[in-house]
Amino acid sequence: MKFFSGAASSGTAFLDTRVLIVGGGPAGATAGRFLAANGIDCVILERDLGHVKPCGGGIPCGAFEELRLPESLIKRKVSALRVSPPRSAPFEIAFDSGYIGIVERGEFDCALREMARAQGALLTEGTFSRFLPPEDGRIVCEASRGGAPLVVRSELLIAADGVNSRVRASLQMKPMSSLYTLGAKLPVEGAISGEWCEFYFGRFAKGGYSWIFPGETSASAGTGSTSPGNLKQALERLLAEKGLAPEAAAQDLRGYRIPLWEGQPLVKDRVLFAGDSAGLVMPFTFEGIYYAMRAGQLAAQAIIEGDPGLYRDLWKQRFRSRFLLMKGLWRAFLATEAGTEALISAFRDERVQRTGIKLWLDKTSGGGSLSSFIKVLRKHVLF
Repeated sequence: MKFFSGAASSGTAFLDTRVLIVGGGPAGATAGRFLAANGIDCVILERDLGHVKPCGGGIPCGAFEELRLPESLIKRKVSALRVSPPRSAPFEIAFDSGYIGIVERGEFDCALREMARAQGALLTEGTFSRFLPPEDGRIVCEASRGGAPLVVRSELLIAADGVNSRVRASLQMKPMSSLYTLGAKLPVEGAISGEWCEFYFGRFAKGGYSWIFPGETSASAGTGSTSPGNLKQALERLLAEKGLAPEAAAQDLRGYRIPLWEGQPLVKDRVLFAGDSAGLVMPFTFEGIYYAMRAGQLAAQAIIEGDPGLYRDLWKQRFRSRFLLMKGLWRAFLATEAGTEALISAFRDERVQRTGIKLWLDKTSGGGSLSSFIKVLRKHVLF
C-alpha cells in the first residue's frame, strides 16, 4: 500500500492498494481481516465509522467459532423462540443445544474493523463517489475523505457498501427489490422478555413479519413488509400486543431497507459484491449478519487463491441450496394468510422444530441438514 502521484487538482490524495473494500460493515471488515491476515494489501473505505445499522443483532452460535469471533461481543444468549402465526395461538420453540447470540451492532461492527486493522488492513473513513477511467489495467475510484478528494487505484474492488450501494449504482446495475422495515428500541421489562426472540408472521404486517430481539438492556422491535405504507400502523399493533402505547417507540423510530435475494451477480469484471450490496440476506428468515461475514470471507478466499471468479463457485456450493429453499417457501406460503398459517403452524411439530433449528444454528453442517429439514417439512405442508 502506498501513495502515488497523478494529474489532479491540488489537495487530492492518491492511494495505491491491491484490494479496495468499499464498506466497513460485517462483509467488508471480514474480507479485510482475512485478506490482510494472508498478506494481501487492502484498504477498507467506510463512509461513517460511527454508523449503527438498525438491526436485531441476532447471530447463530456456530458463527462465533466458525469465524473466530470473541464471544465477549455477545450481549445476551437466547435459546428459545416465541412464534405467532397470523390466526392461531403463539407457541414456543426451545433449542436442544446452541443459542442465538445478540450483539450491539455499533460495537460489533467496530470490533470487526479493529480485527481487520490488527491484521494490517488500512481503515479510513471516506465515501466512494464513482469510477474513473482505468489506468494501466487497474481500477481507479474517486472518493472523498474528511471533505478532501481521494483517488484510490487497485487491482480489485470488493463492494460491501450496503443495500444503497454506490458501487452498484456507478456500474449502472439494476436496483434491488427490498423489504421495508421500521424498528425501535424498547426496554427489556414487563411484556418484553429476555428469554426468547419473538417472531410474528403475517399478524401485523400483511405479507410481512414483525420481531422482538432482546439485548442487554433494550430490545429491538420492528416490522417489515414489501409495502412500506402501513409500517407505522403495524409497529403500533405490535406494541399494543405487548401492552405498550404507540408513543413507546416514538423517539427512536428508524427505517431501513433489507434487500431481497434474487440471485444478484456476485462478480462483475474485477468487482466482487458481498453482504447487502449483493442481496445476500436469507429469504424468509431475513438473516443477514452471518451471510455478510461469510460472503466477505469467501470473496477474500477467492482473491487469496488468485481467482476472483472462484467466489461465485464457493458461495454457490455452500449456500445457494439454502437460499433457493427459503426463497421457495417465501413465495409459496407467505403471499397469503392461509399459506403463512399452514407453514408456520407446521413448526408446532417437534421434528420440524428440531431440524429447522439445526439448519439455522449449525451453519457448518452439510447437505444432510438441509435434506432432513425438507423431508420432515414435506409431511406437514404441500410444496
